[in-house]
Amino acid sequence: MRFIHNIGRIARGAARVAGLSVLGVAAATFMVACDTHKMLSVESPNSVPVALFDAPENAVLMANSAIGDFECGFGSFVLVEGLISDDLADATLTAAAWPLDRRDANTQTNGTYGTGGCTATNTPGVYTPLSTARWEADQALTKLNGWTDAQVPTRTSLIAQMNLYSGLSYTTLGMSMCQAAFDLGPAVDQKGMFALAEKRFTDAITAGTAGSLTAIVNAALVGRARVRLYQGNTAGAIADATLVPKGFVLNVVTGANDTRRYNHVYLATEQLGNLTVEKLSLTLKTENDELDPRSAVTQTTQKAADSQSLIYVPTKFGTGPTPNNALGEGIPTPVARYEEAQLILAEAQGGSAAVTIINAMRAAVSLKPYTGATDATSIKNLVIDERRRVLFAEGFRNYDIQRFGIAPNPAVGAAYPRVGGTYGTTVCLPLPDVERINNPNIGT
Repeated sequence: MRFIHNIGRIARGAARVAGLSVLGVAAATFMVACDTHKMLSVESPNSVPVALFDAPENAVLMANSAIGDFECGFGSFVLVEGLISDDLADATLTAAAWPLDRRDANTQTNGTYGTGGCTATNTPGVYTPLSTARWEADQALTKLNGWTDAQVPTRTSLIAQMNLYSGLSYTTLGMSMCQAAFDLGPAVDQKGMFALAEKRFTDAITAGTAGSLTAIVNAALVGRARVRLYQGNTAGAIADATLVPKGFVLNVVTGANDTRRYNHVYLATEQLGNLTVEKLSLTLKTENDELDPRSAVTQTTQKAADSQSLIYVPTKFGTGPTPNNALGEGIPTPVARYEEAQLILAEAQGGSAAVTIINAMRAAVSLKPYTGATDATSIKNLVIDERRRVLFAEGFRNYDIQRFGIAPNPAVGAAYPRVGGTYGTTVCLPLPDVERINNPNIGT
């Protein structure tokens, strides 16, 4: 009997998964204001016969598998994007993460970003974990659309969920990869991935509305507003972001009971010391020279894995100077939230509307308001700076550097202090060798 394990294996290219994975945890947690909704809570074994997923009675298990793989892959995505963008910095003596930290990963297409899994904080992978999650969600949709409500009583909610998580998988791949390929097809660029994500989010909104699934609809609205903004559809982004209620957040479910569920930033920094916060990001301030509590960092008492670096952890993902692993491993990681929707509105609307939004967000954390110029360039810079601090260490900064054309810091060509070499030009990760070699529709 054929069995499959937690991370689906990638066969004949990173987009083709040998089977569905199973994660023995609850599905995603949605929070609206202070209300937490545990959806599809089930306990599953670590491996099951692949044929089980051809049976409609196992639809919930199939959906949970896709969600679990996305959540683990998303944690790895945050680490990789943090390293490239200098939210985070390498603190190990191993070479695997240096190309990310040094921004020359585009010259090393056989790197761990393409083949690594989602649990190793010193060799984080992006392409394989997120491709696995994407395939699972789309495969689940194919099966669910072929079954009936009589066979799967929760079919509408599962369709909404799988569209949401497929959309999130396409989105994170688009933010991190220059290109990706799906189901042994041709390479798709970033805008193409965002378009695929938009379709899934639209379908999630449709199914979620039909099933009165408010949390799913709100999460899909944030996701669709994001990819619409990335595609230049500001009117569509505004329409979606306006509908997201204050206090909404979709979190990755985290916990201290399984390595796949740990908060990846906490694990990599405060717990293991494989990463730290980059020096350039230790004291992020507003234009009023105020330290922003939303991007605050905490120095721990732990030594880094290299026995040299000081370990700093983003305060939002830390437990204080002395690690409390059981607590830290369970700190939620946001995937989509109201604050992002507000920043999308500020960027898309610009002018005085942007200032009003940003000042309201600042007032909530006792920061002084912005009182500067409101010309287009000044507002653009205000939004860029605000996004860096509000969304600190959440995976956004690297794609912002790319889409806004922000000059890398340290500059390209500057000496890389840890192990020699110079900083490179990587802002998105190229299609990895694992896809080029195994996908017959992509030339080598």
